[in-house]
Amino acid sequence: MELKQLNKIITLVVFTISVNAFSQLKMIDIENKKISVNSKTQKQNLIKISDNNNYSIYYILNRGDFHLKKGLGTNGIAKIIFFSKKYNKGILANFEQMVFHTKTNIYNFSLRTGSHDNYMFVPSMIIVDKDFNYEYLMMYSYIHPPYDMNTYKSSISIQDNINRCNIVHIDLKGNAVYENIDDILSNISKVPKEKSSEKECNSVIYDIDLKDFFPEKIIK
Repeated sequence: MELKQLNKIITLVVFTISVNAFSQLKMIDIENKKISVNSKTQKQNLIKISDNNNYSIYYILNRGDFHLKKGLGTNGIAKIIFFSKKYNKGILANFEQMVFHTKTNIYNFSLRTGSHDNYMFVPSMIIVDKDFNYEYLMMYSYIHPPYDMNTYKSSISIQDNINRCNIVHIDLKGNAVYENIDDILSNISKVPKEKSSEKECNSVIYDIDLKDFFPEKIIK
């Protein structure tokens, strides 16, 4: 009788862990994820590669990858959107990918974060709204505080894309790729709402990153 009761408890614990794991999403979850695309039949530029009741993951297709000759592969940059249905917003991040043109019209994509220790492949990110418009800019930092070369600090900075004087800084325990997407998006409410009186404000994302890593707009 006691053994049966213990088995029930163990089963309940395993079920709870499974539900919790399924109800959370992290950027690291795309590590080694593979997708296959038919260049002839794929009409949209936004491909949903994962979906459940809480989250969706989208891959932004770069049709320039379709110029690869059959039988060849190449490294590139994958643009991924981690979308939270709770907040109706998503985080657009840049990661590494391998592309292989395996058969006629068939391209295989292998995705990985490319993050090393506490450093991120591309630390610049963008928070998009439900229509995938750029709403907030976000930067992940792993740097030492001023005058203390022996201590490093992980943090994210979130900035209103319209009024770029409005910024919030959030300390993290480690690399942003291991943070729950909802935990990151919950900090949006901390970004100041009032319009700043300053005439000029600096972007948290480097201009070269905005130019080189992000499209002017996301075309679905």
